[in-house]
Amino acid sequence: MSMVVGDDNGYASVLFNLLDGNGINLLVAEDALARICFLSSLVRSVERGGGGRMVYIDLDTVLTAYVMHGIMNKSSKDVSVKMDIFIPDRGRFEALLADACSSIDDDTRLVVLDSIHGFYHLYNGVKVASLNQLLTSYISLLAMHAEMYSTPFLVTSIRKRMMMVDEQNKKDKKLYSTRYLWSKSSTILSARYVHKDYRLLVRVVKHRIDTIRNTMLELMINDIYYKQQDVNLPFD
Repeated sequence: MSMVVGDDNGYASVLFNLLDGNGINLLVAEDALARICFLSSLVRSVERGGGGRMVYIDLDTVLTAYVMHGIMNKSSKDVSVKMDIFIPDRGRFEALLADACSSIDDDTRLVVLDSIHGFYHLYNGVKVASLNQLLTSYISLLAMHAEMYSTPFLVTSIRKRMMMVDEQNKKDKKLYSTRYLWSKSSTILSARYVHKDYRLLVRVVKHRIDTIRNTMLELMINDIYYKQQDVNLPFD
């Protein structure tokens, strides 16, 4: 099954509609470019679906750079998505987390933590295992606040950085909290950017609706409209 680019606005919000408002949604991107293309597409999907406010925790600052340079609008008369972007200081994630959680309300359409890899660079001299536990608790807290308003909560990661080396034992590789995320996420999406024809391929790896699993979305990065082709997606 696949979704391809078209000119029918009836399916404009399908990417956003894939996300679960009562659980953790995980994006596993092939690389940083695939991740930012997915996020850009998701913002457009929220816009096409009626707009609203996003709470965006930017640990990599890539999307923030896009906004600052005008590649993506934070808010304007032509874009109906308002982005509240939170950027943490090194070692001071707790204060930002509190602000982000308190900003989630009835008007929030989407909460994004981008990305889990950026979290590990905020702390120096802390064991990876300890950071895994800390990140897990922070993700659970954000998910709890988002679920109070049935707001989708998305966590992003990059496939090529799934492993990292424990500084105390170079031969011992430990997972970034992905084991927890894979088991706890209600929706898991993978994304890969195809340079040849400027397509973003998004596959539904895990979903609460069985018939949607393994569905493939083919998105053009220059404009995000969708047209359904020979497949019914039973959103409820």
